Amino acid sequence: MFQSKQNHGTSLSQFLISYGSLDVVVSVFANFSFFSTLFQIPLRIPLLLFYFVSVWGLYLLDHLWDAKRELDPKRERSQVYLGHQTKIQWGIGISLLLSVSLGIFWELDFLFDNLTYFLSFAISLLLVVKGLSPIPKELLVSFFYTWGILLPFPRENGLREITFLFFLHAFSNVLFTYNLDRDLDKRQNALVFSRFFSYDAMQFFLRLFLLVGFFFLCLTTYSRATPLLFGLALGLSYLWLFLTTFLVRNTTTLKSLAELSYLPMFLPQIFFFFSGLP
Repeated sequence: MFQSKQNHGTSLSQFLISYGSLDVVVSVFANFSFFSTLFQIPLRIPLLLFYFVSVWGLYLLDHLWDAKRELDPKRERSQVYLGHQTKIQWGIGISLLLSVSLGIFWELDFLFDNLTYFLSFAISLLLVVKGLSPIPKELLVSFFYTWGILLPFPRENGLREITFLFFLHAFSNVLFTYNLDRDLDKRQNALVFSRFFSYDAMQFFLRLFLLVGFFFLCLTTYSRATPLLFGLALGLSYLWLFLTTFLVRNTTTLKSLAELSYLPMFLPQIFFFFSGLP
């Protein structure tokens, strides 16, 4: 009985963290914490909630869409989503309602100021869904992820190096997770880099990107182009993701670990919080 309860608890936590995409929400929070502390710009609660529910709903919708399109034999995640389809649809509907409400009543100026981003994202998403996008999904996802995270912060921030290094980490993260889903993308004829390279070759390239990024991060931190504490936090994220690529291949676990590689980016805010205590 104890083992049954333990397994139920494990499966529930796995569902909430990975299948429920809460790991993605945590990573977005970590990224906002990092850049908010870096630029010394506090973020509004409604804006954070708008991002969290929008990202959560988008990932739920993407996973449910994948589950419906996937051919047999279906992956465990697809089986879970189809088995809880009504609950997932309720979650997507609630997140959409909350996102629209927050956007209209609290963040309308933010939406209009960044209309170019939202229109570009919508057009790119439509092209991907229709199979008409000429750009590999990994590049699109990492580009819009980075751009979206940086929307609330100054355009001319003078920190192009750390912005590029953040993008490189995001790109490596996406390469890794898409490489784990290579069989699904191949069956769906999706335009991804893993269509052109073997699993091991993709692992080699993403590790190379991480090593190159980590090397340049060390250089920019040494030259003080990147503040030391922020260089340390981003460096730990690089190291986390790099070590994750050597673990035994398990799609669900590795994808969550990859998403949670952003956790060290909470470090600057944690440091300044405790350093300000009497």
